[in-house]
Amino acid sequence: MGFNSQFIGVLLFVFLNRVLSFKAEIDPPHRRITVENGSDLVLICRAKDCLSPTFSWIALEDKPMYMKLENDVLESRAVLTPVSRDNDNTYICKVSCGSQRAQKSIEIKVYSFPSDPVIESHAPLQEGKEAALTCKVPDVYPQEYLEIQWLDGERVLKESDNQESSSLSLTYKFVPKIEETGKKLTCKAVLAMEGIPEAQKTKTTTTTFDVQCAPQKPLVSGSPSSTLREGEEMSLTCSTQSNPPAELVWKKLLPQGQSQVVAEGGTLFIGKAQPFDSGEYQCEALNALGRSSTNIEITVQVAPKNTSISVYPAEALKEGDSMTVSCASHSNPAATITLRKKSPTGDRELESSNGSLTINEAQLGDAGLYECEATNEFGSEKATVNISVEAIPFEVEMDPPQRELTVESGSDLVLICRVAHCPSPQFTWKHPTDRPQYDKTDTEGNESRISLSSVGTNQENIYRCQVKCGSVIKESSTQIKVYSFPSDPVIESHAPLQEGKEAALTCKVASVYPQEYLEIQWLDGERVLKRDEGIYVKNNDVSNLTSTYTFVPKMEDSGKEVTCKAVFKMEGIPDQKKSKASAVSLNIHVSPKNTSISVYPAEALKEGDSMTVSCASHSNPAATITLRKKSPTGDRELESSNGSLTINEAQLGDSGLYECEATNEFGSEKASVEISVKVPPRNTTVLVYPSTEVLEGQNITISCKTVSYPAPTIVLKKIGNGTTFCSNNGTFELYYLTTNDTGLYELNVTNDVGHEVEVIEIHVGKRLEGKMSPPYLAILIPIIGASAAVLAAALFVIRLLRQAQSRGSYALTQLNPAAV
Repeated sequence: MGFNSQFIGVLLFVFLNRVLSFKAEIDPPHRRITVENGSDLVLICRAKDCLSPTFSWIALEDKPMYMKLENDVLESRAVLTPVSRDNDNTYICKVSCGSQRAQKSIEIKVYSFPSDPVIESHAPLQEGKEAALTCKVPDVYPQEYLEIQWLDGERVLKESDNQESSSLSLTYKFVPKIEETGKKLTCKAVLAMEGIPEAQKTKTTTTTFDVQCAPQKPLVSGSPSSTLREGEEMSLTCSTQSNPPAELVWKKLLPQGQSQVVAEGGTLFIGKAQPFDSGEYQCEALNALGRSSTNIEITVQVAPKNTSISVYPAEALKEGDSMTVSCASHSNPAATITLRKKSPTGDRELESSNGSLTINEAQLGDAGLYECEATNEFGSEKATVNISVEAIPFEVEMDPPQRELTVESGSDLVLICRVAHCPSPQFTWKHPTDRPQYDKTDTEGNESRISLSSVGTNQENIYRCQVKCGSVIKESSTQIKVYSFPSDPVIESHAPLQEGKEAALTCKVASVYPQEYLEIQWLDGERVLKRDEGIYVKNNDVSNLTSTYTFVPKMEDSGKEVTCKAVFKMEGIPDQKKSKASAVSLNIHVSPKNTSISVYPAEALKEGDSMTVSCASHSNPAATITLRKKSPTGDRELESSNGSLTINEAQLGDSGLYECEATNEFGSEKASVEISVKVPPRNTTVLVYPSTEVLEGQNITISCKTVSYPAPTIVLKKIGNGTTFCSNNGTFELYYLTTNDTGLYELNVTNDVGHEVEVIEIHVGKRLEGKMSPPYLAILIPIIGASAAVLAAALFVIRLLRQAQSRGSYALTQLNPAAV
């Protein structure tokens, strides 16, 4: 007996020393390694001081390990060929040596930074036009370590924002200048991740600017200058800066917007200048991006020549005739022309417009010798004419007497021409062009009438009544001005007015003439919102004018009146006809807002209570309101009266998230509320495993299930001794029961709104003990076979000793909650 005990002790000592020296190792030996994507990696897990280890690998993150495992007797290899982003994880090698366990972990950080940055230009660089260069760094991982910079030499122009570290590109916007052609910008990408070799952390790419520009305004230089004397030579040179190079053309600008090409290239040469060489010249530079030009006036200086004086209609006039005295001369610079009336007592200089004088009703004193003198800095020249005037006694007058009459389009008008002191007058009505008038005329005695029916813009003219008395002709005239302003403005809206969205009202004023006198005003009461002359479209002789008022409507603008007032500012119109106005009342459309959902009487109810769920929203037009009950399996639309629903007896199934959605044609808005229906515990069931009748030393699991909300607290109490245990999930485990544990047990299931009690009876029977061989005899035979059998026997002995010392105990096990 003593020998056997000593032998077992020695074996246990040897075994425990072997077990205590066992440990696991992993190669590479680092706790964390950084590996490039696409490379090869082998992890080797070894067991030290264990003859027959068992290996297993797990990943700390719950995802596939993407590795090939190769196991030998004393080591296990995890082959990662090639390494990918999926291998970014922490791997644990677990080693079992008999009943002993050991493990080693290694964190693998995978990175990918394979290529230099790529610089892309969104469009060719053009001077003065915003450009953008984008630096893209492909296939980078992990992105959060990537830093991108735009550099001008060593100066940082822009760098990636730490808050946007997931971006693999960085765009630099700027406005190029032509002088920056050839400039170099560098995109620098740094993967600032720990463990990457310094030589692989940074990559750069450089781009060179080629800035294109349209031709700049050409510079013109001349020899001797742009002014020369008749017969001299001149050379003008034109140059510009552009990329690509510009084509240069010299043109001479002609009347009516025409031009004539006079030289190609940058040089214009004029030999022996003549007066006709004077004028405006243009040097035009053009390339594919645009064109630019510079104009220069070339002046050929000439003394006055071919000076003349003329009288229209003739040099012999009758009293009352009109005449125009005109002077003409050729010179450069333009001559100063002076008109004089000469007499023996002295010359009288006449007020004229550049040598032209009109006398509407010639008098006897207007007869005489007229002289025209043209003068510039290079010389002068004169011309003369003799004018005679014959006296006539009669007079002509017009009725109405105004020189100008303003007449509304469509009205009727009668003009009367009267003659005094002429026995047999001859009347003729004429246009300013001296053509006869073909309107209806009526002549009797010393009066002549012309009748204008439904006056139109085609009758806007100067009406001249010419009277011949013997050989003398006199006349009187009236200028007719026609206006059209027949109707009130019409206000139109381009689209429904929506709150917060720019809107426009258009005011149309039809059949206006002449349109330049009309002003359109937008008014809010007396306050002027806008005034302009409108945009006009010709419609025959009249115009239709429109003015647009643009604004952003607000909800409070609904019902406000906006007025369009048209004011015609032409002289001669009666005041009551000078303005017309129309008003419109604003109807502002609003998408749903302030949408809300409410529950009466409260959002937390008891089973069987009544509740009303109501939705509300503000909008124009009125929104369609939909009430839904949301769930993970799908939303369910509820039948409601315009978003209001009453549930008379609430059930547990009525708990959940309710959503109200208000929708009209301009948008939608949602609101939600969480409703809970509290239910007291019911349908409580109790299961005892393996049975309510067990033997000493056995275990029992008690599982209590119930239906309730909120989840109940479940209390297990032994009736009699008051021992009490609580559980949140309804599961209790009783270990190593003794006969003292026999008795009645009460399960009390309680929540905020009620409770339920279940009683069970547990019976623990006494275990019968027979004679048994000493424990060491059972393990002597296996010891001879192998050391593994010694370990099993030792563990069995230790367990028997623990059981012998047990007197019964309780423990709680966390399982699934009991509440449904």
